[in-house]
Amino acid sequence: MLKNGNNGYGRISLDYAGSHGVLFRADCLQILANIREGTIDLAFADPPFNLNKDYAVSEFDDNMETEAYRSWCRAWLLELTRVLKPGGALFLYHWPKWLIDLGAWLNTLPALEYKSWIALKMKSGFPIKGRLHPAHYGLLYYVKKGAKPTFNVVRAKSPTCRHCGKLIRDYGGYRNKFKKFEDEEGVPWIQISDFWEDTRPARQDKSRKQQINELPLHVSERAILTASKPHDIILDCFGGGGSTFHAAQLHDRFWIGCELGETTAILRRVSSVFGSQEAQTIKPQLVKCFTPRFKEIVFDKHALNSKRPILKVEPLNEMVDSMDEEASKSKVLGF
Repeated sequence: MLKNGNNGYGRISLDYAGSHGVLFRADCLQILANIREGTIDLAFADPPFNLNKDYAVSEFDDNMETEAYRSWCRAWLLELTRVLKPGGALFLYHWPKWLIDLGAWLNTLPALEYKSWIALKMKSGFPIKGRLHPAHYGLLYYVKKGAKPTFNVVRAKSPTCRHCGKLIRDYGGYRNKFKKFEDEEGVPWIQISDFWEDTRPARQDKSRKQQINELPLHVSERAILTASKPHDIILDCFGGGGSTFHAAQLHDRFWIGCELGETTAILRRVSSVFGSQEAQTIKPQLVKCFTPRFKEIVFDKHALNSKRPILKVEPLNEMVDSMDEEASKSKVLGF
């Protein structure tokens, strides 16, 4: 939540305008207020968890009172629902305590239809005295009523033993049904379920800066592949490390993003994977999502010059060196 309620256009900075997406440095509610109703195909949200984390953003308080945090989340969730197209998808990533709270409220909204609660296994949880060992995060999946939603069958490669190369799982009498989905090594690609144990949250990686909030590519990638089509528009108002934008562009979707704090981590990712060249003009598909006034004041100020933020960042050599980890590990394949 912004500590001071300045919602003027002067606080909005267009930090990147590329072939597939635009990135703003701004508060999420500022951007959402300027997006037209019914223009977004899929919204992905991984908000701050209100755990008193230091995001190095003086305007934001990650230690709100419970009711204040609840009200703030409801405000941007209502806006995300408004901007979605009929049939559009909403994905909300959080820990179970708040998914229960916010999910129960989302279930009361006439515009939305619940689809799934997806559990994502933690790499290494930690014991807490007097409680069960926490071992998963969650991803709520809703669609906006009013049109047939997009749904694609997404598959991931079946896990194999790193020593002998054989399948770890026994599919019993169903093994032959997956033959048509085998790759050149004879490993089948299996339809994903609502339990993902291969999408390790990257929050505690020692190599990451404390303030950066980032999910691994494969979380948002699977959401995008499941509930959108090429050239659809993906919205993420809590940009973090930019994995949603990476996944969207990797699969030929357009994207709109914003981040209240520094956008350096996102720009480094974009520069490392897709290059630092920006588009001369912003894509019409993206421009039409915004109000005419916003276009006039924010977009029309956009100019390519040597001071553009993406030209000031150094590409991530470690990302280039580990592209296998950042490569797509899911795909739309059959029924």
